[in-house]
Amino acid sequence: MKLNIHSEQPRGPMSHSLHDCWSIIILIHLLGTIESSTAEKPCTAFSSNGDLVLSGSNFQVFCTYLASCRATKSMYIDKIQTHQVQHYNSTTIFLNVTDIRKETTYTCKCYGEPEPCGLDVDVGYLPSAPEKVACIQKGEFGQVTCTWMRGVETKMNTPSELWVKAMNSTAAPVSYPGFDYSSDPGLVSAIFSVSGSNQTDYSVWANSFNKLGSAKSTPLNFKLDQIVQPPPPAVSQVKCCSRACEVGVEWVQGTLLLEVWYRAAQETKSWISHTVGSMRNQSNVSLPIMSLQPYTLYEFQARVKLNHSKGLWSDWSKSLFNQTEEEAPAKALDVWYTTSTTSNITLHWKNLSNLDARGRITGYKVIIHNLQTGMTENVTSTTTFLVPSCLSCNVTVYALNSRGSSPPTSVIIPLRTAQPPENVQSSHCNKHSFAISWTRPSTAGAAVRGYLVEWFPKGKQVEELRWKRLGPNEYHTVADDIKQYECYEGAVYVQYEQAMGRAPFEDISTNESAPSASPSDVQVRVNEDRVTVSWSEVPLGKQGGCVRKYTIYLKKEEITSYDCDASKRSYTITGLAQSDQPYYLWMSAWTSSGEGPHGSSHSFFIIANQNIWYVTIVVSCLVALVCFLLKRWVCHYFIPDIVLDPANSKWAKECAKEMGGLTLQLYVSESSISEEDEPETVEVQELPEESWCSGNPAQPTEISRAAEGASHLIPPQLSPVTDPSATAYFQNSYLQSFSQESGSSGQTQDTQGTDINVDYISTHLLVREEVDEDEQECFGEMVFFPCLPLDHLVPVQGKLTLDSVRIDCSGF
Repeated sequence: MKLNIHSEQPRGPMSHSLHDCWSIIILIHLLGTIESSTAEKPCTAFSSNGDLVLSGSNFQVFCTYLASCRATKSMYIDKIQTHQVQHYNSTTIFLNVTDIRKETTYTCKCYGEPEPCGLDVDVGYLPSAPEKVACIQKGEFGQVTCTWMRGVETKMNTPSELWVKAMNSTAAPVSYPGFDYSSDPGLVSAIFSVSGSNQTDYSVWANSFNKLGSAKSTPLNFKLDQIVQPPPPAVSQVKCCSRACEVGVEWVQGTLLLEVWYRAAQETKSWISHTVGSMRNQSNVSLPIMSLQPYTLYEFQARVKLNHSKGLWSDWSKSLFNQTEEEAPAKALDVWYTTSTTSNITLHWKNLSNLDARGRITGYKVIIHNLQTGMTENVTSTTTFLVPSCLSCNVTVYALNSRGSSPPTSVIIPLRTAQPPENVQSSHCNKHSFAISWTRPSTAGAAVRGYLVEWFPKGKQVEELRWKRLGPNEYHTVADDIKQYECYEGAVYVQYEQAMGRAPFEDISTNESAPSASPSDVQVRVNEDRVTVSWSEVPLGKQGGCVRKYTIYLKKEEITSYDCDASKRSYTITGLAQSDQPYYLWMSAWTSSGEGPHGSSHSFFIIANQNIWYVTIVVSCLVALVCFLLKRWVCHYFIPDIVLDPANSKWAKECAKEMGGLTLQLYVSESSISEEDEPETVEVQELPEESWCSGNPAQPTEISRAAEGASHLIPPQLSPVTDPSATAYFQNSYLQSFSQESGSSGQTQDTQGTDINVDYISTHLLVREEVDEDEQECFGEMVFFPCLPLDHLVPVQGKLTLDSVRIDCSGF
């Protein structure tokens, strides 16, 4: 079988002759493979560049089948059939592969044959030359350790080794295997032993290799005394005052140079080096470090070297820390104040930096001098301070530490109002800052000493106040440390000698979301055809930024919306029609990002002539009150304090004799009778009207026990016997009443048992045959107690007397 193989030149450092040599070798190998494997497999797969190729190279993959394969011939790339194959001859197909970048499997199949053939092509890079070769001898008699960087990743196994040759020896170079550092990928090291003089010259180089080729580094030549590294020293102690520290270092034998590095422990700036000369024959060295800052923690390290021209610097020693002492604060406090809506003044001050505090601040001294009264008050505080009520005060503040106090800061509270800054504008910078700009007051009559810009989240002026001071020629600044989804406000102040002008700004937010709650405390008040809605703002933590407007929704048959400015807290809707169906009302709040949730619904009605209805209710209440007071007055002045007992009156006795049949019947209270005994009763005989006191007297049959022992007479003006103008008669008989317990009367006769309760209710009312029409219209048939209804007679205990009857006027 004759094959004519064409392949493109691979990209990379391989030469043309090397490529031709490889092609011939591969072709011979493949031909032998084809002859030996035709009896086993129906086809053979091979590449023009072999099974290991350079990444990005171009080549051809061939599939050669047995002559017995008459069916369709196909090729697959990683199990996916490709239709880019070409026919080389009747038994061979091939595929052009370009710019290969990864390992790929090529499979050849003859339709109907169960056994395919294939080829795995590996992709990689030639190794690059190792870099940064360095060697160190640990101590004057130790082994030599060399390190280097491997270079570019080859994507295949690429070992690396170190070659060492003594320059004054005829011995061949010796290789030492390299070992990778797990903590530093790409870094390789090798160790070898040396003997002889420190002046021996050595040459070392690193070599990397893989199946595609090899590469070596530039040789490194050195003498042993040039690479010897002494062990690191030990920092034994550090003593500090406020501005300097003395560092003690233990001497390393054979070294002459000492270097100390130091830095503030909380800072990340570069180390400061301090080098000392000869250290020979010294066991310890004390090195003073000057120009340090008070109350600062410093870190110290040291290293040594044999001399200026010999050897390498040792590794750094372990760190030792110490702190300088305190000094009195060096800078005055930045003091500002806020005034609340209730005119309370709160002092604020910024914390001093560590550099300015020079120690731990233990508190603040506040001196308040009242300019009107001349009184002075000294106060010590640890936080912001609420100034006592003062119309004009000079407040001075000091910061304190263990060594003294800071320079004073004085503030006149309150300052006189003057011309404010003009054209105050704000602009968004990013999610955590915004810019404020302004112009100088155009009518400022005095020299401007500077500006102050304050800002704070809405409703949190005291808790989260921030401010900046600027010079008289600065007209803009950036407010930073801004929280997202918060609404900020503040002011720009221009400061004069003894006065101050203020220009406020508000509704600034760097990032917003829709509110997460609706307006709170919504109140609805109806007045004729108008409804007034009042509310409180959305809770501060749920506003999502600056509230831009409120929306009121009103629903009857359709929904109508009304937008209100965010500064408003009430809104009146007019012209509402009267309806027997309720209106429904609810609210929501808006930011620039959208609308928040709708609040609870409130219902109300629109009533016609609502004011007349209110007046009617008020008049009715006043009439009822007048009636109540009039009845109480009548009862108080026209009803006797001592109510007489009719049963003991002369009229009752005479009438009983004349009727002869009048009998009073009483029930004894059930509470005083046992279950076995029948209640004691008195019979009552009812006589016809003609036998009453007016004509035919009847013989008395029985007198009630309640009438015995009577000692009081009915008033003469009420007695029908003594009143000759009228003939009295009974219209109804006495009725029995149910017994109920009640308060006892002080006028109950002893002859009646104290544990017997007698209830007395009578429907007998004395009337006259001839009554004036006016009286009849006013009093009806009543003669006795015309102003009292019967339901105001209260049951009493003991002997029934009018004194015992309780009259309750509270229900009038």
